[in-house]
Amino acid sequence: MKKVISMFLFLIILPFGTSIAEQNKLLPTESKFILDKDMVILISPSENTIEHLKSIMEDGDDFYVMADDANYYRSLIYDYLSDIHQPYLNKHDDTTFFYQQKNGELRQIENNNSNSFWWALLYNHENRKYRIVDLIDFKDEYEKFIINN
Repeated sequence: MKKVISMFLFLIILPFGTSIAEQNKLLPTESKFILDKDMVILISPSENTIEHLKSIMEDGDDFYVMADDANYYRSLIYDYLSDIHQPYLNKHDDTTFFYQQKNGELRQIENNNSNSFWWALLYNHENRKYRIVDLIDFKDEYEKFIINN
């Protein structure tokens, strides 16, 4: 009798969980962010991108190796930014970034690093310039772009 009741409750609850999961897929995930000062933003893949990457990689471990490498480089970047007292933000790749030109016009920043799923965005507010960099080259690119500008 307990098995019958358990099975009955399971069959009743299952559709509710499925419909809630389907509703979550319908929610917009993209957000907008306007850069208004010198910034370092570390970008990581959104949940949608992660699911896509897992689905296209032939070997299931490939994604986890790639994510592990990215996390290693991010930890080096966190240490470096902490040492130089540079604040940073963490965002996902479903965020749209804008900056304001000197004439007041908002410009969208395009991610040209379509090969990278973990990357950094450097923004120099005074010059209204940005640079997208790979995590591996972060320190050199940061020094060239932020410190030397």
